[in-house]
Amino acid sequence: MSMSTSFPVVVYGASGYTGRMVMEHLRDVGVPFIAAGRDRARIEAALKLVPGIENAEYEIRAVEHNVDALARLLEGCKVICNTVGPFMRYSRPVVEACLKAGVHYLDTTGEQHVVSMLMDEYGTAFAKAGLCLIPSTACMYGLSEIGARYCLETPGVDSLEMTEIAQAVPTVASAQTILDAVRHPAYFLKENELVRYPGIETSDITTPSGRVLRASNWGGTSNPIWFSRDGRVRNCRMSVAMWNQELYKKELELERAYKVQLQWIPEETLYPLLDRMATAITPGTPPRESRFVHRAIDVCVATGNTVMVRSTLMATGGYFTTGLLQAYTARRLVTETPRVTGFRSPSEVFGHRELMGALESYGYAAIKVEKLV
Repeated sequence: MSMSTSFPVVVYGASGYTGRMVMEHLRDVGVPFIAAGRDRARIEAALKLVPGIENAEYEIRAVEHNVDALARLLEGCKVICNTVGPFMRYSRPVVEACLKAGVHYLDTTGEQHVVSMLMDEYGTAFAKAGLCLIPSTACMYGLSEIGARYCLETPGVDSLEMTEIAQAVPTVASAQTILDAVRHPAYFLKENELVRYPGIETSDITTPSGRVLRASNWGGTSNPIWFSRDGRVRNCRMSVAMWNQELYKKELELERAYKVQLQWIPEETLYPLLDRMATAITPGTPPRESRFVHRAIDVCVATGNTVMVRSTLMATGGYFTTGLLQAYTARRLVTETPRVTGFRSPSEVFGHRELMGALESYGYAAIKVEKLV
């Protein structure tokens, strides 16, 4: 019997903030797990901060970040929850280890360029192996996709205009991700084609309470990629605004710095420089979220020739919702044969109504759908 058989789920990046949230929710849904990462001492320290961990079934494993070591770790497991970002730098060995070991892959990335890379380079191989490859199982953009799919239940809808407003403090890895995204092209779906943004595009959006905020295309988001594969959808675009308006200004400053100064620097020199810049945005692990402070609103206005539908999804605690989505979907993959395999969105595999039900059951999110025309 493999050492890992009793622990069907691996949380990779267990010493990080997001990893802690995933383990907390795996404990809650009763799924044994392996807490894995490069540094055993850091994992042990992180686990001490996980509420209720004394009731969890888990073991700690230190592992090198390469395909062979990760594949050995995954032997006998069913699914990995990968929280190690920036994902463009670190995800390939994890994905390849999943293929080698026959394990489903979940991650938390919202980076459009990573989602496209996973689709193009690994989607066919995962489908042939009968495995799921599911990025963006997280608040960004797992929740916004749920709202869009509620709208698509109305026949005739073919265009999705999506916005998200969030109150969030990024982790160090999230800040690194923002900087990484500046370096890659971003796309939206227009008349059945993915069209490249000329750069970071900003726009004014109005909150449901009437406040005007400046938003950006935030690296394009996962949604144009998901819906470019849906024959019902001709157009899809998403904008993201932060209640802390300084964040989009930092994003624009980084874009200017990259275009003017940084794009010619070799990657081995550039990455340490970007990481120092990320630390300036978020110097360390943020404190545990407060459900009374960290809230997000996802709105999708969906139109067709003669229809208009709006979904409004209110959520609390982006890292809470990410932890639950990872734990709930991992449990489903451990206990079920998935309805579809290969490169898929969370809602395609698990159902948008089922995901929403899990969020509602925890008091993490609520949704209203209105047929306007």
